Amino acid sequence: MTSTRVRRHAEPVLDGAVADLGGYDHADAVAVELPAGADAAEFTRLVFTGTPQWVLRLLDVRDKAMAPFGLQTQQRVPRAEIRVEPGLKMGPFRILTVGEDEVLCGDDDKHLDFRTSFAVRPVVSGTGLEGVCTTVVRFHRPAGRLYFKAIEPFHHLIVPHVVGNAVRS
Repeated sequence: MTSTRVRRHAEPVLDGAVADLGGYDHADAVAVELPAGADAAEFTRLVFTGTPQWVLRLLDVRDKAMAPFGLQTQQRVPRAEIRVEPGLKMGPFRILTVGEDEVLCGDDDKHLDFRTSFAVRPVVSGTGLEGVCTTVVRFHRPAGRLYFKAIEPFHHLIVPHVVGNAVRS
């Protein structure tokens, strides 16, 4: 691996997520170079197992703050038990589909639905592969938009850090 630099504002991978949601209100993506031969399942596993403790603690705070409003809370899975298989739930992510080039995760809640794509593609300028983490969100009612606006700064802080940390781990 030559670099662990995370590229913010990468070209998102939208096809699977948008088709699954039927449209979207927000999309963003970050990318990072991957080791040769990595596939989407390996990229996803690296992200899930490389999530730092401070991010998990932030998610715990989010769960405690949102539980009284009836929003879903996270299921924690020990790192040693993390598997990338359709139907499994890893924190906020339910694994929907697993392919060689893309793993599509997401969940639906009363305030918003989201999909996260963990895709692998050739690096645009150069050789090698990059992992692209795309987040696609569809809001329900104004409450969904307000909720996302409240967490958006954390999202833009956490996602690049987690994706970069995954390939450094």
